[in-house]
Amino acid sequence: MSKRTKTIDPYYLELNETVLKHICNAISSYSFAGHKWDVPDDLTPLAAIVGATEVAKLNAVADSAEKNILLRSILSKPLKDSNKELRLAAMEWVVYDWGHVRQAISEKHKTWPKALGNYSEDTVEIFIAERYEDRVASWSKVLAFADASKYAIYDARVAMTLNAMVDEINYPNRFYLPEPSSTVLKKIFQDIRDFVRNKDDKVQKYIGYFDYMKLLREIVKRGAAKNVLEVEMKLFASAYEYAEKYSKKYNLDVDFTRSKKLR
Repeated sequence: MSKRTKTIDPYYLELNETVLKHICNAISSYSFAGHKWDVPDDLTPLAAIVGATEVAKLNAVADSAEKNILLRSILSKPLKDSNKELRLAAMEWVVYDWGHVRQAISEKHKTWPKALGNYSEDTVEIFIAERYEDRVASWSKVLAFADASKYAIYDARVAMTLNAMVDEINYPNRFYLPEPSSTVLKKIFQDIRDFVRNKDDKVQKYIGYFDYMKLLREIVKRGAAKNVLEVEMKLFASAYEYAEKYSKKYNLDVDFTRSKKLR
C-alpha cells in the first residue's frame, strides 16, 4: 500500500463524566421508533450473493429497523467467505447498493477482502490504522455488517449528531467529518471544519474511528443502549434533529424544508 499524504491528526476523546453523561442521557432518551430505514427495492443483486432463501426471510420482516438488523446478520457470512470474489461482491453491495455511497473512481476497495483476512482484532486494527479517515464511511459499513457486535458505521449522519452533542457542552474537539452528499449537511460541516481550522494546530485534528468505538462501547457498558448497533442507529436516526438545532444555534440559514433525508 502506498503511503498517503497526512492531512489530519487524530485527537483522543477524553471520556470524562461530563461528556459521557451528556451523550448517554441523549442516547437513552432517544427512540428511533417510526424512523424509516432504507432497503433497496431491487434485491436481485443481493440474492446472487446470499441466496433467494435469505432474501425471502428478509422480505418477510415488516419492521424496517428489524429488517436492517437482520440484513447485517445475513451478510456477515459472505463478507467473511474464503472466496475473495464473493467477499468483494458483498462489500460492494453493502457500500453502494445499501449505503448509497457514490461509486468511487478509485478501486482501492478491491484490496479490502484480502486486507481484512479473517477479521481478527489485530488485522482489523491495522486495516483501520492504515486508512483512518480515508473512505471511513465505506469501510466502516463493511466492518459493521461483518460483525455488528464489535463495529459500527461511521458516516456523515453519525458525525453530525456527535459533533452537535459535544458542541452543546462546549467540548473543545470535534469528530472527523466524512464528506456528505446532503446539501443540508455540507453547510453545517463547513462551519464545524472552520471551528477546527481556526485552532492553532498546524495540522487539523479530529476524533476518529478508534475513539468513536471506544465511546460507543462505554455507552453500552453504562446501560444507555443494549449494544453498539443500537447506539449507532440512534445517532444516525437523530441526525436531522441535531442538524437543525445546530444550524439554528449558529444562524447558518440552512433550508431544512427541502431535505428530509440526510446521507
